[in-house]
Amino acid sequence: MANNFFLTGPPRQGKSSLILDFLPFIKGPIGGFVVQRMVLSGETVAFRLANLLEEPYKLTQPYLGRVRDLVIYREKNSPRWTPVLSTFNQKGVRALQQSGHCPLIIMDELGVFEEEASFFREIVLEKLHSPQPVLGVIKDKKGPFLDRVRSTPGLEINRIENQRTRNHLENFLRKRGLYKE
Repeated sequence: MANNFFLTGPPRQGKSSLILDFLPFIKGPIGGFVVQRMVLSGETVAFRLANLLEEPYKLTQPYLGRVRDLVIYREKNSPRWTPVLSTFNQKGVRALQQSGHCPLIIMDELGVFEEEASFFREIVLEKLHSPQPVLGVIKDKKGPFLDRVRSTPGLEINRIENQRTRNHLENFLRKRGLYKE
C-alpha cells in the first residue's frame, strides 16, 4: 500500500482545489505547506509559501505590494520566473519539520524551482521516506529532483481526472484512518 499520494496534470486543472475540498474531512492537524498564487489585476505575479500549521490553506491571495515568503516571482513585463531559494530552504523546511506530530503532511506543490534548494529537497525526500502519509501535488515536468520524488518507493501518482481521482484520494485517506465519517 502506497504511503504517499500525489496529484499531477496540466496547470489549472483542479489538483490543489481537490486537496482543499478534502481538508474538512481529514482527522487531526494538518502539517506541511501550500504554494499560494499571488494575483494583481487578474494576473499571477508571484507565488508564496504558506506553512499550514500557521496559516489557512488558501490557493490564491491578492498581491498588495511587498510580500514576504515568495518562492517565485516575475518582474513586470518579464516572461521569466525568478525563484527565491531562501524561502524554500527556510520557511519550507520549517513547515515540514514542524509537521512531525501531524497525521498527514501536505506538499502542494513540488516543481522545478526547488532543484537548487538543497535543504528543502532533503527534507522533502526525508518526509517521503517516513511512515507519515504525504498528500501532494507534483508538477508534470522532468528534472532531477522531480524524477527522484517520482521514484520514491510507496508513492502513488494520480493524473487529475474528476470523479475517479476523487475516489482514489478518498480511499487513500480512509485506508489510513484519516477520513472523518
